[in-house]
Amino acid sequence: MPCPSWTGPASVAAALLSLSAIAAPPEPTFRTLNVDTNIAIGYGLALADVDGDRRTDILLCDKTQIAWYQNPSWKKFVIAEKLTSQDHVCIAAADVDGDGKAEIAVGAGWNPGDTLNSGALFFLQPPVDRRTKWTPVPLPHDPTIHRIRWIRNHQGRLTLVSAPLHGRGNNPGTGEGDGVRIQRYSPGHALKSPWPIEVLDANHHKTHNMDPVQWDEDPADELLLGSKEGAFLIDPATDGSSTTRQLGSAENGGFGEIRAGRLAKSRFIAGISPMHGNQVVVLTPPTGSGGLWNRRVLDEGLIDGHALACADFLGLGSDQVVVGWRAMNRPGAKVGVKLFTPLDPEGSQWRETLIDDNGMACEDLQVADLNGDGRPDIVAAGRATRNLKIYVNESRH
Repeated sequence: MPCPSWTGPASVAAALLSLSAIAAPPEPTFRTLNVDTNIAIGYGLALADVDGDRRTDILLCDKTQIAWYQNPSWKKFVIAEKLTSQDHVCIAAADVDGDGKAEIAVGAGWNPGDTLNSGALFFLQPPVDRRTKWTPVPLPHDPTIHRIRWIRNHQGRLTLVSAPLHGRGNNPGTGEGDGVRIQRYSPGHALKSPWPIEVLDANHHKTHNMDPVQWDEDPADELLLGSKEGAFLIDPATDGSSTTRQLGSAENGGFGEIRAGRLAKSRFIAGISPMHGNQVVVLTPPTGSGGLWNRRVLDEGLIDGHALACADFLGLGSDQVVVGWRAMNRPGAKVGVKLFTPLDPEGSQWRETLIDDNGMACEDLQVADLNGDGRPDIVAAGRATRNLKIYVNESRH
């Protein structure tokens, strides 16, 4: 490209405009693939290699079924059904024992109004043929169990963390009753129950989601937690205790979804505020040490925001934020998925790009490179739209 001629103010302005356009991140390009058009609710998704072929499969926690879809045909295999009389609600999948095949845990018995007797938690024991039914092994649980995640401990082994929506006996309106117990289960090498349980935190009146993160230099994962009280980092210690530090305030009702991301110069936290909320929020580190992080609202127009992820879809060296909303019980309201791209190293400016306009009432979404091309793809499950989609990332890097 020839160098611009610096002959006057107009030429300078034009050259700067040209350089700015060159520096702007490319627009994302996604190709939509319909995997299933007849799901019931699509409560939860996980992405992992189920059959050991080194391809990432899709796992779906649906109303009465637990299923996985085999990459690349996306053929569906139902591996558990009606684990409880009430809905399944969450799923976590990871290779816990190191054999190259995912282990699966599932939360069920979903009744958010019953903070005393609801809920169930299962480890699914796989058969030799993982396309057939798996055996559910009950684990202890708290009522209103809502989210589960696999996270690494200080020995580098995967453990299961559960987070209920409410504490036991909690009154959702007043916060009276016990705090929400964030519990960690440590499976033995043979993955046999009982699994030792420790409480990482019990100080929140209402939680909605969490994200395992590598926050410091020790081998253990930390845990970002979104709650009515704000955004928090839970840091487990080697002795089984943990510390909890608040990073984001309870402004606008706290956080529902929460994820960690990376900018060119720092990390950031993305969230949806409040639970099932209207705002997409980014938190960036404060100046100096300690204190709450700086809050920036990227969007206030969501209707029932319910899904969130951070990844570098565009190959920029910094993450973008993908968000989905479902507009539940809002007839006529649009649903969809959109992407926010930082336009500077500090995350002070962001660009919004619509990925799905009214075709995905997003209950959950997850991100992974499904086709091995080095670009993360998006998988989303839609509640009212009753669909499971892959947004294949074809963005220019």
